[in-house]
Amino acid sequence: MAKVSKLVSKSLERRVPRHVAADRMIARKFPARAGLRRMRRVLKTSELIARDIILDIFEGGLKAGDALPPEARMLKHYEVGRASLREALRLLEVQGLVHIRAGATGGPVVGAATAENLARMLTLFFGLAGATYEDLTDVMLLLYPQIAAVAASRKLGRLDAAALTASIDLACGTPNPRLIRSESLRDFHSLLPALSKNPVWTLLADAVGLIFADHIIATTDSREFHATSVLDHKQIADAILAADPEGARKQMLEHTKRMIEFYRAQTPAIFSQLIEWR
Repeated sequence: MAKVSKLVSKSLERRVPRHVAADRMIARKFPARAGLRRMRRVLKTSELIARDIILDIFEGGLKAGDALPPEARMLKHYEVGRASLREALRLLEVQGLVHIRAGATGGPVVGAATAENLARMLTLFFGLAGATYEDLTDVMLLLYPQIAAVAASRKLGRLDAAALTASIDLACGTPNPRLIRSESLRDFHSLLPALSKNPVWTLLADAVGLIFADHIIATTDSREFHATSVLDHKQIADAILAADPEGARKQMLEHTKRMIEFYRAQTPAIFSQLIEWR
């Protein structure tokens, strides 16, 4: 509640909406740049408010599940009508960044910037752009080796090294196909981007991996690939722990090729299909 009160207090103090203040600052300090805004796409009021809400969430230190200020306070702070505010909240809700709780004690609460939410949005764009699952694998062959190399170039702390080792040990258990699909082997591919300590890498790479896992791996019995995948992951992890970027890149490239070929052999027809929105 202290965090929410802090955000509410901050909201009441700032009388000028953020987007208006930014434009005034640019015009005052950089007169030559003031006209550049006209060259950009003109944002709707609801989009500007959605942007300001995200910035307020970040600056207020709010986490997933924290309540946002009541509607009346948000209307006063952002100086907009009820329709624009509600549209802004709906825009954020579609992306999973805000949730609206129903009932007398309900209202907007902070969501989370997860790879799952990003992956779902990307599938909609990829499908409309005419992208197929084969196109997705082309990106994986470029992205995954680079992720492994970046992870190997970082100096891993004790906890990160332990997590990487644990992800291999977990996958070495009984090859239960459901566990393989939903947890153990996918955890390894989700962990590597996180080791980069770069949220852009983490979200993008994990989103691409989730699309492949949920749309292709989840439809296939993976038991035949289990032992190969565990061995590949161990070799990749060894290269990362040895701080060998080129070795990690090479091992990940070979593993990604083997993985794609295995699933292509299992369900060849799906690779030529448009990426489906899910």
